[in-house]
Parts: sequence; structure tokens; C-alpha cells
Amino acid sequence: MQKRSFDPGEIEVEAEFYFIQDNGNPSASSAQLQLANVMTRRGYDVLHQGQRVWEYIFQNPQPSPRFWWRLKQKVGLANKSDKTAEQSIEALKQLRDDHPYRVKFRFIPTSWENGDEGYVVEVECIPALRDKLDRLGGSFEDTNLKGTVRTCKSELRDIATEVGFSTLREPFTRAENHEPTLEQHLRKQLQEYEYGSYVTQFADDADEALRYSLTRPAISAYVHGIEWAIICYLAEVENRDLIEEEGYGRGKGFKGLISEIEDTGQVKQVTSEALRQMNTERVWMAHHKEGEISEVEVRRVKQRFSILLEELFL
Repeated sequence: MQKRSFDPGEIEVEAEFYFIQDNGNPSASSAQLQLANVMTRRGYDVLHQGQRVWEYIFQNPQPSPRFWWRLKQKVGLANKSDKTAEQSIEALKQLRDDHPYRVKFRFIPTSWENGDEGYVVEVECIPALRDKLDRLGGSFEDTNLKGTVRTCKSELRDIATEVGFSTLREPFTRAENHEPTLEQHLRKQLQEYEYGSYVTQFADDADEALRYSLTRPAISAYVHGIEWAIICYLAEVENRDLIEEEGYGRGKGFKGLISEIEDTGQVKQVTSEALRQMNTERVWMAHHKEGEISEVEVRRVKQRFSILLEELFL
């Protein structure tokens, strides 16, 4: 049986947090000090500490130095960095595969439209499994990769809560970023509907655009997909063909479609409220706003699209 190749994007977890400074002169020092305290309590030691990038490595439990390191120390050939490297390897051997091993924080100065200033904190979390494969020649065949991801996500959420960061983007893996909006069973179901092909086409176009960071085409396609999903559901389940009634693009518009789907009682209130908040994204799609569209916003629309599809068709 051929072994499956290992993709680091399946287990390396990333997230985006933020914090706002109240004094009008943003400085990361207080947040970084709090972060250092939290990471120390959790058993991490500083691997790199710069003005904008801090990286930690898990050092707990602290193993006793091996014989060769003690011998080098005795004859004066060892130094602190040697000890840190030795302890890191020994700690790595004893760690569960799913435990976070290295965590990197990037502090990016940011200002918001309402005048607030602060920092976005980009985080990367590498589990012990990754370093065991790279440095110890381990195997991942018997490892629960999903469990590894869950553990790292939970660790990042807990760290953010303890430090006082707010969540800008929930922890994710790069592999998750490229998951298709439509699973095969839903795709097959939509193919049976008159307007289902429009839903699948816009979903696929949006996923492809997002894969290549084409944010404006992606958000445009996701919003069109949402509209056609509502039209498709009303036609197939409620026996109301809005295309025949008014013609797509000349009738109710985005807000009107949300009202129509709310009236059916099929979607949850939190879903309809999230869709109503997409007027801004709709403006972006129509090119009425200058400037770049962040991938965070695009993924948010993709998530709303996916939730809507589940509530309508699954």
C-alpha cells in the first residue's frame, strides 16, 4: 500500500487576533509583556524576540541534560545555546504529537476607519508532529491529524483569551482554506435542480479565485452564489420562480431575496442577520468602493454561503 505524502498545510495552524490601544500612541510592549507571562506559564521559552516578531518554543518538561552535553560543559565547550538546543530536542521527544511546539507572533501596526489604532497579531502554530518529522525522522501514519489541528486551535484560542486579544480570524489551516464550498453530495443534489447549475458555477468560480487571492472576483462570485441559492430553493421547495416573476437582476435585489428566505422560516435568525450585514460586501462586488478587499472578508462571505447552503438543502 502506497504511503500518503505529508502536507504541512494540514496541521500547521494560523490565526489572526487584534488589540486596540487607548492612549493614541500604539505600542506593543504591554501586550508583548502579557504574552510573555502567559507563554511562560504554559511552558514555552523564547526562541526569538524582536520588535515585531516573537517566537516561542515549548520547553516543558525540562529534561536533564544528556551525558555528552554534561561532558562538554565540564570541559568548558558548552554554552547556553547548546543547552537550549539539547533541551528542545529532548522535550520534543517526550511531547505528544498533537501538542503545539513552536508558536510565532507577528505584531502589525494597524489603524481602523473609526480612528482606533492598535495591532493585528498574526499567529503561526507548529505542532510537535511537524518537528518530529523534520528533526527526528518520525512517522505520521498512525497520527490523528484532525486531533492535532483541534489541539493547536484550542491552544491559540486559550492564549488569545488569557492575553486579552480579540479574534479577527478564527484559527485555521491552509488546507482548510482551499476546501471547496460544495461537498459532492450537495453538488449532486443541486445538479437536479433547474437553477442549481448557477449555484455550483458561482461557488466553483469563487473558490478558484480565492485560491489565487483574487479577492474582488471571489467575493463577487460568492455573493452571486448566495443569490442563486435562494432563487433555487424558492423554485424547488416553495414553488416560486422569481425568474419568471421578476427576472433576476431586475427584481427584489439582495435585500429582497433575504426577506424572501426569511419568510420561509428555513434559515436561522443568526444566518439571515449575517446575510443582511453583507450590504458592504455587495457594494464591493459592484465596484462602488475603492481599495483592496481583504481575504478575511472574502472567507467570511464564503462561510456565510456555506452555512446558507446547509440550512437550505441539507
